[in-house]
Amino acid sequence: MQILYGKHPEPFHARLDDLIHALFDNNGQHLLSLSSLFGTIVKTHPELITSTQIDYLFTSIKTHPNTSNEINYVFQIFGHIANAQPHLFDKHRDELLNLIIEKQNSDVFLCFQKYLVASTILYGEEKVDEYLNLLINLLKNIKNISSDLSTQIFHTCQLIGIRYKQILANKRNDLILFQSNSTCRMLIDLIDGNKMSEENQAAINYTLDEIAQIEKRVVHTERDVQNITKSVKRQELNVCFFFYLLKSLKNSKKRKYLIPHCRL
Repeated sequence: MQILYGKHPEPFHARLDDLIHALFDNNGQHLLSLSSLFGTIVKTHPELITSTQIDYLFTSIKTHPNTSNEINYVFQIFGHIANAQPHLFDKHRDELLNLIIEKQNSDVFLCFQKYLVASTILYGEEKVDEYLNLLINLLKNIKNISSDLSTQIFHTCQLIGIRYKQILANKRNDLILFQSNSTCRMLIDLIDGNKMSEENQAAINYTLDEIAQIEKRVVHTERDVQNITKSVKRQELNVCFFFYLLKSLKNSKKRKYLIPHCRL
């Protein structure tokens, strides 16, 4: 279906809500297969997703007797949405934090990372201090935190703080506690203005490129969302008109011209 979507995306966009609800139908038995299609759509057009759909998906995750692999894939998809429309995850921030603390799940954290970084791109320094404190508190409060998660958290501090070095510098005393981690040590060197190795300088350059890529995918204004919504509505109308013509041709002998139900 991914190949068909690439050629004719409009019918899939028109029925996106149906696809999302089908993910967890019948105890989620088709979750993996449908998630692949859903992921393809979201990666291409994360701006199509609405707050109602995100709320539904979080509720479904809570009630679904899932395996970790299935839910990991859902959170990978969430990462694309959080990057484009971080505000959709505001009400679910505590839920994400609880999952990170309880599961130390890499895919959940990467979704959370995209949410934090995209939010700071949209709202600037008013969020930077809050989010750096939040990340440092995670480091302090998660018992037996894994090395991988610690490194992910320090990298997120870098993504958030590299454009706001003074705010990042204010966290130096907190970071010193974790300087045995090489990514944290690099953060401290960045704050102190120390000369970096070629490897660490390359990592900093990669971080700047990563931020630039995230920034490209952020939906910046409400007007952007409204324009996208209008475009999708036009696609839905075109699809409905296509099915109307098809049904009209099939029923021409009987003179029955029925317009099928379309969810708009």
